[in-house]
Amino acid sequence: MKHMESILETFFLIFLFKKISSLNNGLGRTPQMGWNTWNKFGCNINEELIIETIDTFNKSGLIEAGYRYINLDDCWQKERDNITRKIKPDPIAFPNGIKYLADYAHSKGLLLGLYSDAGNFTCAGRPGSLGYEKEDAEIYKEWGIDYLKYDNCYNNNIPSKDRYPKMRDELNKTGHPIFYSICQWGEEEIPKWGKDVGNSWRTTGDISDAWNSMLKIIDQNDQWYNYSGPGGWNDPDMLEVGNGGMSLIEYKTHFGLWSITKAPLIIGCDITTMTEDIKKILTNSEVIAINQDPLAEQGRKIKKTFLPLPDDYEPVLYESELEITNCSGIVEQKWYINSDGSIQNNNESLCMEIPNCVDYDTKIKTSWCHLRDKSYCSESKNQQWIYNSTTKQIKSQMDTKKCLDVYKQIGPSVQTFDCDENIQSQKWEYNEIDHTLKTNEKCLSSLESQEITEVWKSNLKDGAYAVLLVNRASFKANVEITWNEIGFNNKKAKIRDLWEKKDLGEFEDKYSINLEKHDSQFLKVWPIEDDNDNLIMIVGIVAGSAVVISVILVLAFYLKMKKGKVKDKNDVIDNINEDKLIESRKTEQSI
Repeated sequence: MKHMESILETFFLIFLFKKISSLNNGLGRTPQMGWNTWNKFGCNINEELIIETIDTFNKSGLIEAGYRYINLDDCWQKERDNITRKIKPDPIAFPNGIKYLADYAHSKGLLLGLYSDAGNFTCAGRPGSLGYEKEDAEIYKEWGIDYLKYDNCYNNNIPSKDRYPKMRDELNKTGHPIFYSICQWGEEEIPKWGKDVGNSWRTTGDISDAWNSMLKIIDQNDQWYNYSGPGGWNDPDMLEVGNGGMSLIEYKTHFGLWSITKAPLIIGCDITTMTEDIKKILTNSEVIAINQDPLAEQGRKIKKTFLPLPDDYEPVLYESELEITNCSGIVEQKWYINSDGSIQNNNESLCMEIPNCVDYDTKIKTSWCHLRDKSYCSESKNQQWIYNSTTKQIKSQMDTKKCLDVYKQIGPSVQTFDCDENIQSQKWEYNEIDHTLKTNEKCLSSLESQEITEVWKSNLKDGAYAVLLVNRASFKANVEITWNEIGFNNKKAKIRDLWEKKDLGEFEDKYSINLEKHDSQFLKVWPIEDDNDNLIMIVGIVAGSAVVISVILVLAFYLKMKKGKVKDKNDVIDNINEDKLIESRKTEQSI
Protein backbone atom coordinates (compact mmCIF):
# COMPACT_ATOMS: atom_id res chain seq x y z
CA MET A 1 0.00 0.00 0.00
CA LYS A 2 2.82 2.38 0.90
CA HIS A 3 4.50 1.49 -2.38
CA MET A 4 1.31 2.41 -4.26
CA GLU A 5 1.05 5.71 -2.37
CA SER A 6 4.64 6.50 -3.31
CA ILE A 7 3.92 5.83 -6.97
CA LEU A 8 0.79 8.02 -6.89
CA GLU A 9 2.71 10.78 -5.14
CA THR A 10 5.42 10.63 -7.81
CA PHE A 11 2.85 10.82 -10.62
CA PHE A 12 1.18 13.76 -8.89
CA LEU A 13 4.49 15.63 -8.60
CA ILE A 14 5.28 14.97 -12.27
CA PHE A 15 1.83 16.22 -13.24
CA LEU A 16 2.19 19.28 -11.02
CA PHE A 17 5.63 20.09 -12.45
CA LYS A 18 4.30 19.72 -16.00
CA LYS A 19 1.38 21.99 -15.16
CA ILE A 20 3.61 24.66 -13.68
CA SER A 21 6.30 24.42 -16.35
CA SER A 22 4.00 24.70 -19.35
CA LEU A 23 1.84 27.41 -20.84
CA ASN A 24 -1.76 26.99 -19.81
CA ASN A 25 -3.65 30.15 -20.73
CA GLY A 26 -6.33 28.64 -22.99
CA LEU A 27 -5.49 31.05 -25.82
CA GLY A 28 -4.52 30.55 -29.44
CA ARG A 29 -6.82 27.68 -30.33
CA THR A 30 -6.58 29.09 -33.85
CA PRO A 31 -3.80 31.37 -35.17
CA GLN A 32 -3.93 34.86 -33.69
CA MET A 33 -5.24 37.73 -35.82
CA GLY A 34 -4.48 41.39 -35.25
CA TRP A 35 -2.29 44.38 -36.09
CA ASN A 36 1.22 45.48 -35.13
CA THR A 37 3.01 48.83 -35.37
CA TRP A 38 6.50 47.75 -36.42
CA ASN A 39 6.50 46.96 -40.16
CA LYS A 40 5.03 50.34 -41.08
CA PHE A 41 5.87 52.72 -38.25
CA GLY A 42 8.98 51.34 -36.53
CA CYS A 43 9.69 53.56 -33.51
CA ASN A 44 7.41 56.36 -34.73
CA ILE A 45 4.41 55.43 -32.58
CA ASN A 46 2.24 57.38 -30.17
CA GLU A 47 -1.12 57.42 -28.44
CA GLU A 48 -2.87 59.24 -31.29
CA LEU A 49 -1.84 56.56 -33.81
CA ILE A 50 -3.13 53.73 -31.61
CA ILE A 51 -6.46 55.45 -30.92
CA GLU A 52 -6.94 56.17 -34.63
CA THR A 53 -6.12 52.55 -35.49
CA ILE A 54 -8.59 51.21 -32.92
CA ASP A 55 -11.29 53.49 -34.30
CA THR A 56 -10.52 52.35 -37.86
CA PHE A 57 -10.86 48.71 -36.81
CA ASN A 58 -14.44 49.44 -35.83
CA LYS A 59 -15.46 50.84 -39.20
CA SER A 60 -13.30 48.87 -41.65
CA GLY A 61 -14.71 45.36 -41.25
CA LEU A 62 -11.53 44.04 -39.63
CA ILE A 63 -13.27 43.03 -36.40
CA GLU A 64 -15.93 41.17 -38.39
CA ALA A 65 -13.14 39.42 -40.31
CA GLY A 66 -11.71 38.09 -37.03
CA TYR A 67 -8.88 40.50 -36.17
CA ARG A 68 -8.69 41.15 -32.42
CA TYR A 69 -5.25 42.29 -31.22
CA ILE A 70 -3.85 45.83 -31.39
CA ASN A 71 -0.14 45.38 -30.66
CA LEU A 72 2.41 48.07 -29.80
CA ASP A 73 5.85 46.91 -30.87
CA ASP A 74 9.22 48.34 -29.76
CA CYS A 75 9.67 51.94 -28.50
CA TRP A 76 6.53 52.34 -26.36
CA GLN A 77 8.72 52.03 -23.23
CA LYS A 78 11.10 54.69 -21.91
CA GLU A 79 12.79 53.63 -18.65
CA ARG A 80 12.45 51.76 -15.36
CA ASP A 81 11.56 53.23 -12.02
CA ASN A 82 14.71 53.12 -9.88
CA ILE A 83 12.78 52.09 -6.77
CA THR A 84 9.93 49.84 -7.92
CA ARG A 85 11.82 48.46 -10.98
CA LYS A 86 8.59 48.86 -12.96
CA ILE A 87 8.75 49.68 -16.64
CA LYS A 88 7.45 53.13 -17.60
CA PRO A 89 5.99 54.16 -20.97
CA ASP A 90 7.34 57.09 -22.97
CA PRO A 91 5.52 60.04 -21.33
CA ILE A 92 5.61 62.18 -24.48
CA ALA A 93 4.34 59.54 -26.91
CA PHE A 94 1.84 58.06 -24.43
CA PRO A 95 0.81 60.86 -22.05
CA ASN A 96 -2.19 58.98 -20.66
CA GLY A 97 -0.28 55.75 -20.10
CA ILE A 98 -0.79 52.23 -21.39
CA LYS A 99 -3.79 51.30 -19.22
CA TYR A 100 -5.72 54.10 -20.88
CA LEU A 101 -5.12 52.48 -24.29
CA ALA A 102 -5.98 48.99 -23.00
CA ASP A 103 -9.25 50.26 -21.55
CA TYR A 104 -10.06 52.04 -24.79
CA ALA A 105 -9.32 48.95 -26.87
CA HIS A 106 -11.48 46.78 -24.60
CA SER A 107 -14.36 49.25 -24.82
CA LYS A 108 -14.27 48.83 -28.61
CA GLY A 109 -14.25 45.04 -28.51
CA LEU A 110 -10.51 44.69 -29.09
CA LEU A 111 -7.45 43.48 -27.16
CA LEU A 112 -4.17 45.31 -26.55
CA GLY A 113 -0.67 43.88 -26.81
CA LEU A 114 2.81 45.07 -25.90
CA TYR A 115 6.39 44.24 -26.87
CA SER A 116 9.41 43.46 -24.74
CA ASP A 117 12.66 41.55 -25.02
CA ALA A 118 14.28 38.58 -23.28
CA GLY A 119 17.48 40.58 -23.01
CA ASN A 120 18.97 43.61 -21.27
CA PHE A 121 17.59 45.90 -23.97
CA THR A 122 15.03 45.74 -26.73
CA CYS A 123 16.24 45.70 -30.33
CA ALA A 124 15.77 49.49 -30.43
CA GLY A 125 17.76 49.96 -27.23
CA ARG A 126 14.87 50.43 -24.77
CA PRO A 127 14.83 48.60 -21.39
CA GLY A 128 14.42 44.83 -21.77
CA SER A 129 12.78 42.33 -19.43
CA LEU A 130 15.69 39.99 -18.67
CA GLY A 131 15.84 39.86 -14.86
CA TYR A 132 12.59 41.85 -14.58
CA GLU A 133 10.13 39.16 -15.66
CA LYS A 134 8.12 39.29 -12.39
CA GLU A 135 7.78 43.08 -12.37
CA ASP A 136 6.79 43.22 -16.01
CA ALA A 137 4.26 40.40 -15.83
CA GLU A 138 2.59 42.10 -12.86
CA ILE A 139 2.43 45.50 -14.57
CA TYR A 140 0.96 43.88 -17.69
CA LYS A 141 -1.82 42.47 -15.51
CA GLU A 142 -2.30 45.84 -13.80
CA TRP A 143 -2.65 47.59 -17.16
CA GLY A 144 -4.95 44.90 -18.61
CA ILE A 145 -2.56 43.76 -21.36
CA ASP A 146 -3.70 40.82 -23.49
CA TYR A 147 -0.68 39.97 -25.67
CA LEU A 148 3.10 39.98 -25.31
CA LYS A 149 5.55 39.84 -28.22
CA TYR A 150 8.88 38.86 -26.65
CA ASP A 151 12.03 39.54 -28.69
CA ASN A 152 15.60 38.19 -28.60
CA CYS A 153 18.10 41.09 -28.73
CA TYR A 154 20.93 41.80 -26.24
CA ASN A 155 20.45 38.38 -24.64
CA ASN A 156 23.97 37.95 -23.19
CA ASN A 157 24.24 34.68 -25.17
CA ILE A 158 22.02 32.98 -22.59
CA PRO A 159 20.22 30.00 -24.21
CA SER A 160 16.61 30.63 -25.17
CA LYS A 161 15.43 27.67 -23.11
CA ASP A 162 16.71 29.47 -20.01
CA ARG A 163 15.20 32.88 -20.84
CA TYR A 164 11.76 32.41 -22.41
CA PRO A 165 10.26 30.00 -19.82
CA LYS A 166 10.94 32.58 -17.08
CA MET A 167 8.50 35.04 -18.59
CA ARG A 168 6.01 32.23 -19.23
CA ASP A 169 6.12 31.25 -15.57
CA GLU A 170 5.64 34.83 -14.36
CA LEU A 171 2.73 35.35 -16.77
CA ASN A 172 1.14 32.13 -15.49
CA LYS A 173 1.51 33.26 -11.87
CA THR A 174 -0.55 36.41 -12.47
CA GLY A 175 -3.65 34.36 -13.34
CA HIS A 176 -4.22 36.95 -16.08
CA PRO A 177 -4.37 35.27 -19.53
CA ILE A 178 -1.90 36.91 -21.93
CA PHE A 179 -1.14 35.57 -25.41
CA TYR A 180 2.61 34.82 -25.36
CA SER A 181 4.26 35.39 -28.75
CA ILE A 182 7.92 34.36 -28.79
CA CYS A 183 10.06 36.34 -31.24
CA GLN A 184 13.21 34.23 -31.01
CA TRP A 185 14.03 34.17 -34.78
CA GLY A 186 13.74 30.38 -35.11
CA GLU A 187 16.98 29.58 -33.30
CA GLU A 188 17.73 26.44 -31.26
CA GLU A 189 15.01 24.47 -33.11
CA ILE A 190 12.29 26.26 -31.16
CA PRO A 191 9.36 24.56 -32.95
CA LYS A 192 10.37 21.35 -31.16
CA TRP A 193 9.92 22.86 -27.69
CA GLY A 194 8.01 26.10 -28.21
CA LYS A 195 4.55 24.71 -27.46
CA ASP A 196 5.36 24.21 -23.78
CA VAL A 197 6.50 27.83 -23.57
CA GLY A 198 4.48 30.10 -25.87
CA ASN A 199 1.33 30.43 -27.95
CA SER A 200 3.42 31.11 -31.06
CA TRP A 201 7.10 31.26 -31.93
CA ARG A 202 9.02 32.82 -34.77
CA THR A 203 10.57 30.27 -37.10
CA THR A 204 12.59 32.80 -39.12
CA GLY A 205 14.43 36.09 -39.13
CA ASP A 206 12.62 39.35 -39.92
CA ILE A 207 10.53 39.70 -43.06
CA SER A 208 11.06 42.58 -45.50
CA ASP A 209 8.46 44.15 -47.77
CA ALA A 210 9.91 42.38 -50.80
CA TRP A 211 8.85 39.39 -52.92
CA ASN A 212 12.00 37.29 -52.43
CA SER A 213 12.19 38.03 -48.72
CA MET A 214 8.61 36.85 -48.28
CA LEU A 215 9.28 33.63 -50.22
CA LYS A 216 12.50 32.93 -48.30
CA ILE A 217 10.61 33.32 -45.01
CA ILE A 218 7.75 30.99 -45.92
CA ASP A 219 10.17 28.35 -47.28
CA GLN A 220 12.05 28.34 -43.97
CA ASN A 221 8.78 28.00 -42.08
CA ASP A 222 7.62 25.05 -44.20
CA GLN A 223 10.09 22.58 -42.67
CA TRP A 224 8.35 22.82 -39.27
CA TYR A 225 4.78 22.03 -40.40
CA ASN A 226 4.47 19.05 -38.02
CA TYR A 227 5.00 21.19 -34.91
CA SER A 228 2.10 23.64 -35.24
CA GLY A 229 -1.40 23.29 -33.82
CA PRO A 230 -4.01 24.58 -31.35
CA GLY A 231 -2.39 26.60 -28.58
CA GLY A 232 0.99 26.92 -30.34
CA TRP A 233 1.73 28.17 -33.88
CA ASN A 234 4.72 28.51 -36.18
CA ASP A 235 5.20 32.21 -36.92
CA PRO A 236 6.99 33.30 -40.13
CA ASP A 237 6.70 36.97 -39.03
CA MET A 238 4.06 39.62 -39.58
CA LEU A 239 2.27 40.52 -42.80
CA GLU A 240 3.68 43.13 -45.18
CA VAL A 241 0.44 43.38 -47.19
CA GLY A 242 -0.23 47.03 -48.03
CA ASN A 243 3.19 48.53 -47.26
CA GLY A 244 4.05 49.26 -50.89
CA GLY A 245 7.07 47.08 -51.62
CA MET A 246 5.18 44.42 -53.57
CA SER A 247 2.47 44.45 -56.23
CA LEU A 248 -1.17 43.75 -55.47
CA ILE A 249 -0.83 40.29 -57.03
CA GLU A 250 2.22 39.56 -54.86
CA TYR A 251 0.38 40.69 -51.73
CA LYS A 252 -2.48 38.35 -52.58
CA THR A 253 -0.01 35.46 -52.87
CA HIS A 254 1.68 36.56 -49.62
CA PHE A 255 -1.64 36.52 -47.73
CA GLY A 256 -2.61 33.19 -49.30
CA LEU A 257 0.64 31.53 -48.20
CA TRP A 258 0.26 32.81 -44.63
CA SER A 259 -3.36 31.66 -44.55
CA ILE A 260 -2.85 28.10 -45.80
CA THR A 261 0.15 27.56 -43.50
CA LYS A 262 -1.88 28.60 -40.44
CA ALA A 263 0.49 31.47 -39.74
CA PRO A 264 -0.59 34.27 -37.40
CA LEU A 265 -2.35 36.97 -39.42
CA ILE A 266 -0.85 40.13 -37.93
CA ILE A 267 -1.40 43.13 -40.22
CA GLY A 268 1.64 45.37 -40.60
CA CYS A 269 0.38 48.27 -42.74
CA ASP A 270 -1.31 51.57 -41.93
CA ILE A 271 -4.95 50.51 -41.92
CA THR A 272 -6.13 54.12 -41.69
CA THR A 273 -4.92 54.71 -45.26
CA MET A 274 -5.17 51.23 -46.82
CA THR A 275 -6.81 51.00 -50.23
CA GLU A 276 -9.97 49.06 -50.94
CA ASP A 277 -7.91 46.46 -52.83
CA ILE A 278 -5.69 45.86 -49.78
CA LYS A 279 -8.73 45.74 -47.52
CA LYS A 280 -10.31 43.18 -49.85
CA ILE A 281 -7.25 40.93 -49.45
CA LEU A 282 -7.05 41.29 -45.67
CA THR A 283 -10.76 40.66 -45.07
CA ASN A 284 -11.51 37.82 -47.52
CA SER A 285 -13.70 35.62 -45.33
CA GLU A 286 -13.19 32.38 -47.28
CA VAL A 287 -9.40 32.66 -47.27
CA ILE A 288 -9.36 33.55 -43.57
CA ALA A 289 -11.61 30.54 -42.89
CA ILE A 290 -8.80 28.28 -44.16
CA ASN A 291 -6.37 29.92 -41.72
CA GLN A 292 -8.85 29.50 -38.86
CA ASP A 293 -10.05 25.99 -39.80
CA PRO A 294 -10.55 24.00 -36.56
CA LEU A 295 -8.66 20.96 -37.85
CA ALA A 296 -5.65 23.30 -37.45
CA GLU A 297 -3.36 21.49 -39.89
CA GLN A 298 -0.53 23.67 -41.20
CA GLY A 299 -0.50 23.61 -44.98
CA ARG A 300 2.71 22.53 -46.66
CA LYS A 301 4.37 22.51 -50.05
CA ILE A 302 3.53 19.25 -51.87
CA LYS A 303 4.78 20.02 -55.38
CA LYS A 304 7.60 22.10 -56.88
CA THR A 305 8.20 22.34 -60.63
CA PHE A 306 11.25 23.95 -62.23
CA LEU A 307 10.26 25.68 -65.44
CA PRO A 308 12.10 25.66 -68.80
CA LEU A 309 13.49 29.14 -69.47
CA PRO A 310 12.37 31.17 -72.51
CA ASP A 311 14.98 31.86 -75.21
CA ASP A 312 15.05 35.56 -74.39
CA TYR A 313 15.22 34.97 -70.63
CA GLU A 314 17.23 37.33 -68.43
CA PRO A 315 17.54 36.92 -64.64
CA VAL A 316 15.21 39.25 -62.79
CA LEU A 317 16.26 40.93 -59.55
CA TYR A 318 13.81 41.98 -56.86
CA GLU A 319 13.99 43.78 -53.56
CA SER A 320 15.49 41.31 -51.14
CA GLU A 321 17.69 40.84 -48.11
CA LEU A 322 21.40 40.44 -48.80
CA GLU A 323 23.50 37.37 -48.07
CA ILE A 324 27.06 36.15 -48.47
CA THR A 325 27.24 33.12 -50.75
CA ASN A 326 29.88 31.17 -52.67
CA CYS A 327 31.23 33.33 -55.48
CA SER A 328 29.91 32.13 -58.86
CA GLY A 329 29.95 35.17 -61.16
CA ILE A 330 26.17 35.49 -61.32
CA VAL A 331 24.58 38.90 -61.82
CA GLU A 332 23.22 38.88 -58.27
CA GLN A 333 26.83 39.23 -57.07
CA LYS A 334 27.75 42.28 -59.18
CA TRP A 335 27.84 45.66 -57.40
CA TYR A 336 28.63 49.22 -58.49
CA ILE A 337 29.94 51.71 -55.93
CA ASN A 338 28.89 55.12 -57.23
CA SER A 339 30.17 58.62 -56.56
CA ASP A 340 26.83 59.64 -55.03
CA GLY A 341 27.33 57.09 -52.25
CA SER A 342 24.89 54.51 -53.58
CA ILE A 343 25.83 50.87 -54.06
CA GLN A 344 23.75 49.47 -56.91
CA ASN A 345 23.11 45.83 -57.68
CA ASN A 346 24.25 44.93 -61.24
CA ASN A 347 23.80 48.58 -62.25
CA GLU A 348 20.04 48.08 -62.02
CA SER A 349 17.57 50.33 -60.21
CA LEU A 350 18.14 48.53 -56.91
CA CYS A 351 20.29 50.07 -54.18
CA MET A 352 21.66 48.73 -50.90
CA GLU A 353 19.77 50.30 -47.99
CA ILE A 354 19.05 50.30 -44.26
CA PRO A 355 15.32 49.44 -44.14
CA ASN A 356 13.09 52.19 -42.70
CA CYS A 357 16.17 54.19 -41.57
CA VAL A 358 16.18 52.31 -38.27
CA ASP A 359 18.82 53.48 -35.79
CA TYR A 360 19.75 50.03 -34.50
CA ASP A 361 21.56 47.03 -35.98
CA THR A 362 19.41 45.52 -38.69
CA LYS A 363 19.61 43.30 -41.76
CA ILE A 364 20.45 45.07 -45.02
CA LYS A 365 18.38 44.73 -48.19
CA THR A 366 18.17 46.05 -51.71
CA SER A 367 15.36 48.45 -52.55
CA TRP A 368 14.45 50.76 -55.42
CA CYS A 369 16.96 53.59 -55.61
CA HIS A 370 15.50 56.88 -54.35
CA LEU A 371 18.53 59.11 -53.66
CA ARG A 372 17.01 62.08 -55.48
CA ASP A 373 13.87 61.97 -53.37
CA LYS A 374 14.69 63.77 -50.12
CA SER A 375 11.20 63.08 -48.73
CA TYR A 376 12.35 59.58 -47.76
CA CYS A 377 13.55 58.98 -44.22
CA SER A 378 16.91 60.59 -43.38
CA GLU A 379 16.70 62.35 -46.76
CA SER A 380 17.58 59.00 -48.38
CA LYS A 381 20.91 58.71 -46.54
CA ASN A 382 19.86 55.15 -45.69
CA GLN A 383 20.96 54.36 -49.27
CA GLN A 384 24.30 56.15 -49.08
CA TRP A 385 27.56 54.52 -48.03
CA ILE A 386 31.28 55.29 -47.73
CA TYR A 387 33.73 52.64 -48.95
CA ASN A 388 37.17 52.96 -47.34
CA SER A 389 39.69 51.23 -49.59
CA THR A 390 42.27 51.21 -46.78
CA THR A 391 40.26 49.66 -43.93
CA LYS A 392 37.94 47.87 -46.41
CA GLN A 393 34.93 48.96 -44.36
CA ILE A 394 31.61 50.14 -45.76
CA LYS A 395 30.15 52.82 -43.50
CA SER A 396 26.58 54.12 -43.52
CA GLN A 397 26.26 57.84 -44.26
CA MET A 398 23.14 57.83 -42.11
CA ASP A 399 25.28 56.84 -39.10
CA THR A 400 29.04 56.70 -39.73
CA LYS A 401 29.50 54.63 -36.57
CA LYS A 402 27.71 51.74 -38.29
CA CYS A 403 29.39 49.44 -40.81
CA LEU A 404 28.30 46.65 -43.12
CA ASP A 405 28.93 43.39 -41.26
CA VAL A 406 28.18 39.69 -41.62
CA TYR A 407 25.44 38.60 -39.21
CA LYS A 408 27.11 37.09 -36.11
CA GLN A 409 30.30 37.00 -38.24
CA ILE A 410 29.15 33.77 -39.91
CA GLY A 411 26.07 34.86 -41.92
CA PRO A 412 24.59 34.26 -44.30
CA SER A 413 22.64 37.50 -43.67
CA VAL A 414 24.32 40.91 -43.72
CA GLN A 415 23.59 43.67 -41.21
CA THR A 416 24.80 46.97 -39.79
CA PHE A 417 26.97 46.78 -36.69
CA ASP A 418 29.25 49.06 -34.66
CA CYS A 419 32.34 49.77 -36.78
CA ASP A 420 35.46 47.91 -35.66
CA GLU A 421 38.54 47.73 -37.90
CA ASN A 422 39.64 44.54 -36.12
CA ILE A 423 36.57 42.53 -37.14
CA GLN A 424 37.27 40.46 -40.26
CA SER A 425 33.57 40.24 -41.19
CA GLN A 426 33.57 44.02 -41.75
CA LYS A 427 36.37 43.90 -44.34
CA TRP A 428 35.07 43.95 -47.92
CA GLU A 429 37.31 43.59 -50.97
CA TYR A 430 35.82 45.43 -53.95
CA ASN A 431 36.91 44.16 -57.37
CA GLU A 432 36.38 46.85 -60.01
CA ILE A 433 36.74 44.31 -62.82
CA ASP A 434 34.14 41.69 -61.88
CA HIS A 435 32.32 44.09 -59.50
CA THR A 436 32.19 41.70 -56.56
CA LEU A 437 32.28 42.57 -52.87
CA LYS A 438 34.05 39.76 -51.00
CA THR A 439 34.55 38.96 -47.33
CA ASN A 440 36.22 35.74 -46.18
CA GLU A 441 36.21 34.51 -49.79
CA LYS A 442 32.44 34.77 -50.07
CA CYS A 443 30.51 37.23 -52.21
CA LEU A 444 27.79 39.68 -51.27
CA SER A 445 24.67 38.59 -53.12
CA SER A 446 21.08 39.61 -53.64
CA LEU A 447 18.45 36.98 -54.37
CA GLU A 448 17.33 36.02 -57.85
CA SER A 449 13.73 35.17 -58.63
CA GLN A 450 13.18 31.41 -58.68
CA GLU A 451 11.57 30.28 -61.92
CA ILE A 452 9.33 27.62 -60.42
CA THR A 453 5.70 26.85 -59.71
CA GLU A 454 4.42 25.35 -56.48
CA VAL A 455 1.37 23.71 -54.95
CA TRP A 456 0.56 23.96 -51.23
CA LYS A 457 -2.08 21.83 -49.50
CA SER A 458 -3.91 21.65 -46.19
CA ASN A 459 -6.53 19.13 -45.03
CA LEU A 460 -9.71 20.71 -43.66
CA LYS A 461 -12.10 19.61 -40.96
CA ASP A 462 -15.08 19.24 -43.32
CA GLY A 463 -13.21 16.64 -45.41
CA ALA A 464 -12.23 19.04 -48.18
CA TYR A 465 -8.74 20.26 -49.09
CA ALA A 466 -7.33 23.77 -49.30
CA VAL A 467 -4.99 24.04 -52.30
CA LEU A 468 -2.87 27.05 -53.22
CA LEU A 469 -1.36 27.17 -56.72
CA VAL A 470 1.59 29.60 -56.93
CA ASN A 471 3.61 30.87 -59.88
CA ARG A 472 6.93 32.11 -58.46
CA ALA A 473 8.39 32.65 -61.94
CA SER A 474 8.99 36.03 -63.58
CA PHE A 475 6.86 35.01 -66.57
CA LYS A 476 3.42 33.46 -67.15
CA ALA A 477 3.29 29.74 -66.40
CA ASN A 478 0.91 26.80 -66.15
CA VAL A 479 0.36 25.21 -62.72
CA GLU A 480 -1.20 21.74 -62.51
CA ILE A 481 -2.26 19.47 -59.67
CA THR A 482 -3.69 15.93 -59.80
CA TRP A 483 -6.06 14.39 -57.28
CA ASN A 484 -3.47 11.73 -56.50
CA GLU A 485 -0.94 14.45 -55.61
CA ILE A 486 -3.48 16.05 -53.28
CA GLY A 487 -4.12 12.68 -51.63
CA PHE A 488 -7.37 11.12 -52.88
CA ASN A 489 -8.28 8.63 -55.62
CA ASN A 490 -11.78 9.77 -56.58
CA LYS A 491 -12.39 10.39 -60.27
CA LYS A 492 -14.09 13.74 -59.83
CA ALA A 493 -13.81 16.72 -57.53
CA LYS A 494 -15.73 19.93 -57.02
CA ILE A 495 -13.63 23.11 -56.91
CA ARG A 496 -14.29 26.59 -55.54
CA ASP A 497 -12.12 29.68 -56.08
CA LEU A 498 -11.78 31.26 -52.62
CA TRP A 499 -10.43 34.64 -53.76
CA GLU A 500 -13.31 35.08 -56.20
CA LYS A 501 -15.80 33.31 -53.90
CA LYS A 502 -17.04 31.41 -56.94
CA ASP A 503 -17.69 27.72 -57.72
CA LEU A 504 -15.65 26.59 -60.73
CA GLY A 505 -17.50 23.30 -61.27
CA GLU A 506 -16.52 19.62 -61.36
CA PHE A 507 -13.19 18.38 -62.72
CA GLU A 508 -11.80 14.91 -63.51
CA ASP A 509 -8.42 13.65 -62.32
CA LYS A 510 -6.65 17.02 -62.25
CA TYR A 511 -6.87 20.80 -62.43
CA SER A 512 -4.60 23.34 -64.10
CA ILE A 513 -4.47 27.07 -64.77
CA ASN A 514 -2.16 29.59 -66.45
CA LEU A 515 -1.06 32.18 -63.91
CA GLU A 516 0.63 35.51 -64.46
CA LYS A 517 4.02 36.02 -62.82
CA HIS A 518 3.85 35.87 -59.01
CA ASP A 519 0.11 35.21 -59.11
CA SER A 520 -1.73 32.46 -57.26
CA GLN A 521 -5.10 30.76 -57.11
CA PHE A 522 -6.60 29.64 -53.81
CA LEU A 523 -8.92 26.63 -54.15
CA LYS A 524 -11.14 24.49 -51.99
CA VAL A 525 -11.40 20.96 -53.38
CA TRP A 526 -14.10 18.40 -52.48
CA PRO A 527 -13.74 14.77 -53.70
CA ILE A 528 -16.99 13.51 -55.27
CA GLU A 529 -18.13 9.93 -54.58
CA ASP A 530 -18.85 7.86 -57.71
CA ASP A 531 -22.65 7.40 -58.24
CA ASN A 532 -22.40 3.67 -59.06
CA ASP A 533 -20.42 2.98 -55.91
CA ASN A 534 -23.04 4.80 -53.86
CA LEU A 535 -25.86 2.81 -55.49
CA ILE A 536 -24.22 -0.56 -54.78
CA MET A 537 -23.63 0.48 -51.20
CA ILE A 538 -27.26 1.55 -50.70
CA VAL A 539 -28.67 -1.70 -52.19
CA GLY A 540 -26.45 -3.74 -49.89
CA ILE A 541 -27.47 -1.80 -46.84
CA VAL A 542 -31.22 -1.92 -47.59
CA ALA A 543 -30.97 -5.70 -47.88
CA GLY A 544 -29.55 -5.88 -44.38
CA SER A 545 -31.12 -5.97 -40.94
CA ALA A 546 -32.62 -3.21 -38.82
CA VAL A 547 -29.21 -2.80 -37.18
CA VAL A 548 -27.70 -1.97 -40.56
CA ILE A 549 -30.48 0.57 -41.16
CA SER A 550 -29.44 2.29 -37.94
CA VAL A 551 -25.89 2.42 -39.27
CA ILE A 552 -27.24 4.09 -42.42
CA LEU A 553 -28.88 6.81 -40.35
CA VAL A 554 -25.68 7.42 -38.43
CA LEU A 555 -23.70 7.44 -41.69
CA ALA A 556 -26.15 9.87 -43.28
CA PHE A 557 -25.82 12.19 -40.29
CA TYR A 558 -22.02 11.97 -40.54
CA LEU A 559 -22.03 12.74 -44.28
CA LYS A 560 -24.42 15.59 -43.68
CA MET A 561 -22.09 17.02 -41.06
CA LYS A 562 -19.10 16.63 -43.39
CA LYS A 563 -20.89 18.67 -46.03
CA GLY A 564 -21.31 21.47 -43.52
CA LYS A 565 -25.12 21.08 -43.10
CA VAL A 566 -24.75 20.19 -39.44
CA LYS A 567 -22.36 22.27 -37.37
CA ASP A 568 -20.10 20.47 -34.99
CA LYS A 569 -19.95 22.18 -31.61
CA ASN A 570 -16.25 22.87 -32.12
CA ASP A 571 -17.07 24.99 -35.19
CA VAL A 572 -18.89 27.43 -32.94
CA ILE A 573 -16.01 28.00 -30.53
CA ASP A 574 -13.10 28.75 -32.89
CA ASN A 575 -12.32 32.04 -31.16
CA ILE A 576 -14.30 31.59 -27.97
CA ASN A 577 -11.27 32.19 -25.76
CA GLU A 578 -10.40 35.55 -27.32
CA ASP A 579 -14.07 36.60 -27.33
CA LYS A 580 -14.47 35.63 -23.68
CA LEU A 581 -11.27 37.48 -22.92
CA ILE A 582 -12.72 40.66 -24.40
CA GLU A 583 -15.86 40.30 -22.30
CA SER A 584 -13.85 39.66 -19.14
CA ARG A 585 -11.71 42.74 -19.79
CA LYS A 586 -14.83 44.86 -20.17
CA THR A 587 -16.12 43.45 -16.87
CA GLU A 588 -12.82 44.20 -15.12
CA GLN A 589 -13.00 47.75 -16.48
CA SER A 590 -16.46 48.35 -15.05
CA ILE A 591 -15.60 47.09 -11.56
